[in-house]
Amino acid sequence: MAKTKGFEFTAVPSMQRVAFALTEYADKIDDWSEPFRDIEKMFYLHERNLFRTSGTGRGSSKWPKWQKLSERYAIYKKRVRPGRPILTFYGALRKAATGGPGSIEGKVGKTSMLVGIDPGSQQGVIARAHTTGAPLRGLPSRPPVRFDGDVEKRGVSFGYAVSQIIQSYLVLKRKEAMRKDPEVLKRISFGKTAQHHKNRIEKIQRTPWR
Repeated sequence: MAKTKGFEFTAVPSMQRVAFALTEYADKIDDWSEPFRDIEKMFYLHERNLFRTSGTGRGSSKWPKWQKLSERYAIYKKRVRPGRPILTFYGALRKAATGGPGSIEGKVGKTSMLVGIDPGSQQGVIARAHTTGAPLRGLPSRPPVRFDGDVEKRGVSFGYAVSQIIQSYLVLKRKEAMRKDPEVLKRISFGKTAQHHKNRIEKIQRTPWR
């Protein structure tokens, strides 16, 4: 049985995780920053969909919408910030959740990544409050970071999409290594090109995931 190497993707403030095992070949790769950046881009596209749909997402399996504002606050917000959707007053939280100011920066490395809203920022404090809610103050839970980390939900979950990006990257790297061996080149047809795999990753990034 092949040895496995663990992989984990973490987002904040919800701290959900995507974790799965990789094949033995993964041990030969010491720089994962390229697929990590692809995953980071997909995450922020995913967050844009969440804010655009008031928390439901656009995958084949949707969440309930973020709970409506209280009648009193809804009247106030309509007066001072007309047309602004839920969780968007000035837009700072939405920007932080979608890769703008207030998002985590510089946390994509060769062997690890962290993505989401900077927990040390003002937006991070607000995001945690919306994630947990404050029942005594009448604030329901409206998590601004929301994804399904189950890698087994084929074609549905964000976790599955992460695994597919990693898999495409592994195939590319394996082919690159094999092409360096002239004896292998004589015997094996490599089939799909590197551009095909890059196009596939871009399609995965654009697809709405739960």
